[in-house]
Amino acid sequence: MRADYPRGACKAILSSKLFALFFALIYAFTLANLPLMQFRDRINYLTYASGSFVILQRYLESGGWVTLFMNEPLWLLINIGLSRFLQPEDVLRVIIFLPAFIVSYLALRSNPPDAIWIALFLLIPGVLKNHIVHLRQGLAIAIFLVGWFARHRGLRVVCFLAAPFIHVGFFATLGLMALAHATKRLRFAPDLRLIAFVGVGVLLGVSLPWIADLYPIPRQASEYDFRLISGSGLGFLFWGSIFLLMLLQPRYYLEEHAFEIGTILFYLMLYPLVAISARVFENTILLVLLAGLRLSNPNRKFFLTGVLIFAMAVWGKAVLGAGPVWLIE
Repeated sequence: MRADYPRGACKAILSSKLFALFFALIYAFTLANLPLMQFRDRINYLTYASGSFVILQRYLESGGWVTLFMNEPLWLLINIGLSRFLQPEDVLRVIIFLPAFIVSYLALRSNPPDAIWIALFLLIPGVLKNHIVHLRQGLAIAIFLVGWFARHRGLRVVCFLAAPFIHVGFFATLGLMALAHATKRLRFAPDLRLIAFVGVGVLLGVSLPWIADLYPIPRQASEYDFRLISGSGLGFLFWGSIFLLMLLQPRYYLEEHAFEIGTILFYLMLYPLVAISARVFENTILLVLLAGLRLSNPNRKFFLTGVLIFAMAVWGKAVLGAGPVWLIE
C-alpha cells in the first residue's frame, strides 16, 4: 500500500493539472466566442482596438506625460501592439481569451482539492463580468493574479506595478495591499488593523471626488460614479456576512488573509459613500472567495451555502429582468 501511495498522489496531482488546463481553455474559448456586440461597451473597446495610437497622441497633446500616465498607458500600448497584427474584432477576442484563461487556470491551480468550487466561483457574476463587460479590468486582474501567485519576487513587483496602468482602479488595490503589509510588519493586532482600514476607507471615500477633479483623469471622472450608491443592498448584506465569518477565525487566519479581509471592509465602508467602491472590490473578489475556502468548519459550510444562494439570487434577478447581473449591488 505504501508503494502505491506516491503513485496515487502523483496521479491525483496530474489529474488536477489536466482539469485546470481543460476547464481554463473551455472557459476562455467560450467567453471569447460569444457574440461580440451583444454586451455593453463593445463599441468603445473596438475604438481602443483600432485607435489607441490616436488616443495616446491626444493625451500627450492635451496634457503631456502626466495626463498619459494617469490614463492607463499600458492598456493603450497593448491595444496598439495587438492591432499591428490583428483586426479590431480579433483584438477584442484575444483580450477576452487570455485574461479569462490566466485567471481561471491560476485560481484552479491555487487549491486543487477545491477545484469544483473554484470552477463555480468563476461563474459568479462579479467574477465573470470582468471577462465579458469590463474587459480592461479583466486584463488588469489577470496581470495582478500572475504577480499574486508568482514565486519570483521580481515578477511579482512588475505585475503589481503594471496593473494600475491597465486599469486605474488598481492604484487603490495596491494601496490596500501596502496597508495590509505595513500593519503586519508593524505587528498590529487584528482590531487595530481593522481600525486602520476603516480610517483609510472613509478618508478615501470622502476625497475621491476631489481627487478626480484635481488630477487629469477625464475617462475615469466621466465613467465612474462618485455619488452615493443606489444598489439594492444585496451585495452589502452578503459580503458583510462573509466579513463576519472571517472575523470569527483564529488570529493566524486573520494574519494570513489580512489583505482580503481589508478589501471587504473597504467595500463595506465606502458602500454608502461612493459607488466606485464596488469596482475596486471587484479587483479582489476572486481572492476573497479563495480565502473563504480556507475557513474552518462550520464557517466554511456557511460560506459555501451563502455563495450559492447569493449567486442564484443575482442570476435570478437577471433572468427575471429585475436587475443587472454584472453588478455587485
